[in-house]
Amino acid sequence: MVPNMKNPQMLKNLVGDDLLANLGENFKTFQNELIWQVTCDSREINEFSGNGAILFFALAGEHFDGHDFINDIFRKNPLAIVLSEKDLRSLHGRSIQIRDIQKTMAVIAKKFFTNPDAKLNLIGVTGTNGKTTTSYLCRAMLNTVSKTGMLGTVEYDVCGKIRKVSNTTPEAIVLFRMLAEAVQNGCQNLALEISSHALELKRAYGLEIDVAIFTNLSPDHLDFHGNLDDYFLAKKKLFYGINGYKPKYSIVNIDDAYGRQLFYSLKQDGEMPVSFGFSQDADFKICNVEKNDINGTIFTIMAKKQPYEFRSSLFGHYNLLNIAASFAACMVIYKESEKFIEAVADFQGVPGRMDKVIMPNGATAFVDYAHTPNALSAAIESLRSIGKRRLIIVFGCGGDRDTTKRAPMTRIVNEKADFAIATSDNPRYESQDNIFRDMERGVVDASKIAFIEDRKKAIIKAIQLSQAEDIILVAGKGHETYQRVNDEIFDFDDRRIIREVSDLC
Repeated sequence: MVPNMKNPQMLKNLVGDDLLANLGENFKTFQNELIWQVTCDSREINEFSGNGAILFFALAGEHFDGHDFINDIFRKNPLAIVLSEKDLRSLHGRSIQIRDIQKTMAVIAKKFFTNPDAKLNLIGVTGTNGKTTTSYLCRAMLNTVSKTGMLGTVEYDVCGKIRKVSNTTPEAIVLFRMLAEAVQNGCQNLALEISSHALELKRAYGLEIDVAIFTNLSPDHLDFHGNLDDYFLAKKKLFYGINGYKPKYSIVNIDDAYGRQLFYSLKQDGEMPVSFGFSQDADFKICNVEKNDINGTIFTIMAKKQPYEFRSSLFGHYNLLNIAASFAACMVIYKESEKFIEAVADFQGVPGRMDKVIMPNGATAFVDYAHTPNALSAAIESLRSIGKRRLIIVFGCGGDRDTTKRAPMTRIVNEKADFAIATSDNPRYESQDNIFRDMERGVVDASKIAFIEDRKKAIIKAIQLSQAEDIILVAGKGHETYQRVNDEIFDFDDRRIIREVSDLC
């Protein structure tokens, strides 16, 4: 856990003028108190030490409600001050009711941790697919110039210690705390995945992003956003400064329909976005693809009439776009093309993103995080380009998440694989039978697909079906080393399972 701030700050100094209208009258009672810790996690609250108040933000989450822990908080620290959207004065007098708790929390956290985002070159990456690989590539390139961190789906790297991931983009307090630690560790640059949830829920409110990257947009999280247009509007907030600050540079994929819409919308508003893609009019244009197979890629990026030749162990159309996005973002900060090209050549990939396992029977398995229709389609297209080999796919759909993508994912796999095995992903609190019913609506050829609930048995079946030179794609969980079923979290790593059972099949 990051240490608490050593220098307490007065509450009124942490509240900006734009927040005063959101705070109830009770604010005046506590405005001169010294705050020595801010948190939204009751587990972080220490026993009373008498040297100042703790500011606790009571958030109502998906499975936990911070209000349920308030009595315990005051037992540990009677000087605590609770901020909540509810009126809690009848429960405890040391509370302040506010209208927009997420925005308030972000503004206070930014000030409490002394504006760490302004001390970093921040690259914010958003989009449906490609955020993680693009962030990893940005870190690899920028590390050749100066110390660089990264916060995202797989890991939180604060230039000195890798921290456990809670969300792709963590809550504002955790986010600004980690940025402060990165600065303390000598970090000068940081790549940050920014999810649509974070933009909509204001977790990233007030972040001073230097470079914003838009990778692509396709159906995902529609259980939260409702429809694709609203999903896109959430992403656009990053580029228009709706969450506080406009980025200095916008890097946009114009091969993507929504990316092209964003690019020209920004231009019409007087901005100067930078485009990337295979399109002829891209500012960073991917061309001259000499090689793109299981062993890697050789291609050129043309920028301002200057050719830059790349060699990479990554393969697939989408990875060329990820490389172009990260190269463009890094080039607008530092003009160190030779170092960046060398970093891409040395880059060995991202955990759980097309992780390759060669099996004793001569087949090759790939573990990938693809969990949307577009991501699955792109992964299949890349593997199909390898040659005339049979493709066997193991995949699932997460529970308590967007149900609209289940049938399309199944249809894509059923149509494009030689054989598919539908299985469990992270069912969470939803029954697997219910998930399978949704998936079955996408079946077009029942002879080419089997439904096996146990994920390990599904992987074993795929390996048993495989022969020399066949390809197995195990999709959906990628880097994850667990499986969530109801309230339980089980150890489960697709990569480890494949290695263990391939020797036995």
